[in-house]
Amino acid sequence: MSKKYTFEDLLSIMEKLRGEGGCPWDREQTHESIKRSIMEEGYELIEAIDTGDGAKMADESGDLLLQVVFHAQIGKELGEYDMSDVTDAICKKLIHRHPHIFGGEDIKTADGVLDMWDAIKRNDRDQKTVAEELKGISRYLPSLTRAEKVQSKAVKNGYFLGDINIADAVYNKLKMIDENTDKAAAEKYLGQVLFSIVTAAKNAGIDAEVALNREISNFISEYEKYESESK
Repeated sequence: MSKKYTFEDLLSIMEKLRGEGGCPWDREQTHESIKRSIMEEGYELIEAIDTGDGAKMADESGDLLLQVVFHAQIGKELGEYDMSDVTDAICKKLIHRHPHIFGGEDIKTADGVLDMWDAIKRNDRDQKTVAEELKGISRYLPSLTRAEKVQSKAVKNGYFLGDINIADAVYNKLKMIDENTDKAAAEKYLGQVLFSIVTAAKNAGIDAEVALNREISNFISEYEKYESESK
């Protein structure tokens, strides 16, 4: 039976790859040069989860974990932080945001836990209003995902998005885009169309990001058929 490597082995391997006589490519990397990989590996893990294949999920989880370890090693070399700071920070956060487990709070429902988590997070970030919390949602998220998160938090706090007639909304805005030569105005109308589509998807219980990705996959399959028949 082959050896089963541990987390400590991963740290040692990463340190060796970055050290004297290590891998030339790994040694050249910076926080900036590899930051996009975090997003890419995260999406590949999501894709693996959708397959339900445990071995694939483990493999892609390893790729995502590598990005955390890679950045921690770079941080260690620069004197910024190391892996022990990462684990310390997340452990403290989990304990702090679960007072019903590690403190004296009595919360029995999942919704209650989420409400408590959000309240603690707002306090930690000194966010006095829900609007400040909405502004704190990362702009680096995919736009459809960010729109859904913003809408969900707004609705949860009493905001009414309105009854969307998606056909009319899309038709009218697209007509404005088609008739408007001002690029900035056309961009605004397109943004409104996409935001309305996210609202409609939310009302239907559909994840707009997932829906679009599946349609992209359908298009690729359609193109593959077209390419095959064109030869």
